[in-house]
Amino acid sequence: MIETLHNGSISAGEIDHIAVAVPNLDQAIEMYKSKFGASVTDPIDVPEQGIRIAYAKFANACIEIMMPTRPDSPVGRFLDRNPKGGVHHFCLTTKNVDEAVQSAEDNGMRLASKPIVGHHGRRLFFLHPADTIGSLIEMEEAD
Repeated sequence: MIETLHNGSISAGEIDHIAVAVPNLDQAIEMYKSKFGASVTDPIDVPEQGIRIAYAKFANACIEIMMPTRPDSPVGRFLDRNPKGGVHHFCLTTKNVDEAVQSAEDNGMRLASKPIVGHHGRRLFFLHPADTIGSLIEMEEAD
C-alpha cells in the first residue's frame, strides 16, 4: 500500500473526476455515449461558474464534460487558448476543505480559487497550476 499522507501534506483521498472543456456539450455527450458506451447524465447549468456540465460515467471513473455559458468564465478563457477543448483539471477528494486549504497555504501553495460550495452541495477549491507542476487541481470535500 502506498502512503498517501505525509506530515504536513494535503489530505487527499480518491480521484473524483477528470474534467474536460469542450466547445459543444451535445457533441461531446454523443461521442462519449456512441464511441465509448458511457452512461451520461443529463446536462445541468452551473451559472455561478459560467458552465453547463454533464458527467460521463465509467466503471471506475467519471469524466466531467464542461462547456462555457459565458466567454469570461474560466472554462471560456481555457477554450480561447484551446479551441478544440481538452483536459481542464482533475479533482481529488479531501475530508475537510478548511484543513486542506491550511495545509496548502502552509506548504507555500497558492489557491486558484477561494473555497466555494459546488452545484452538488460539496465545498471545493482549486490549487494554482504553477504550484502543481502545471495541473489545475480541484480539491472537493467528500460526502
